[in-house]
Amino acid sequence: MSVIQLATQLRQPSGLVSRLTACLLPGQAQQLSHWTVEQLNIQPYQHLLEIGYGTGNTLQETARRLKVGFLAGIDDSITHYRQAYRRNLRSIRDQLLQLHFGGLHELSYPPHYFHTIYGSNAHFQWEDPQQEFIRLANLLKTGGRMVMVFQSPGGKIQDTRNAIGKIEEDYLAAGLTDIRIRYLDSNPSTCIAASAYKL
Repeated sequence: MSVIQLATQLRQPSGLVSRLTACLLPGQAQQLSHWTVEQLNIQPYQHLLEIGYGTGNTLQETARRLKVGFLAGIDDSITHYRQAYRRNLRSIRDQLLQLHFGGLHELSYPPHYFHTIYGSNAHFQWEDPQQEFIRLANLLKTGGRMVMVFQSPGGKIQDTRNAIGKIEEDYLAAGLTDIRIRYLDSNPSTCIAASAYKL
């Protein structure tokens, strides 16, 4: 199974494969989740939005570090919604976290609401990534950050370069600037964090 196929399955899990992917490489998943949170520079009273929260592990760690503020998440898998809801029930009850199920167009937050919007491998599933980044950039405050963490599809150097070039192009089309790329060596492929700012 390729990284893209695995990402697709994790976005919309079903049947036996759903039960298996939940157990795949837990150490690597935890490492990626922790590294994602490290990129966010979380501060008290911030508003954050996670795109494609999966089973809710990263949401849980983000909420633990945020403590005071507001965190939202959206995912298009009802299975993930249920798993993330159970995992993060305390934060939901404390009104620190609000979970959503559906597409990005269904988010009802006002423009310029979030300090940081982030996700992991989410943008690979979008039919029109530039349009979705434009939609998300509209939700960012001036000076806000977009942070997308992903694993290089295919694992080859050229695949990595192509993936980075594409997300840089999409960021610029959405009006995001000061693009910064960071790397984390990981098996089976390198993890990449692409961050940019809305000025």
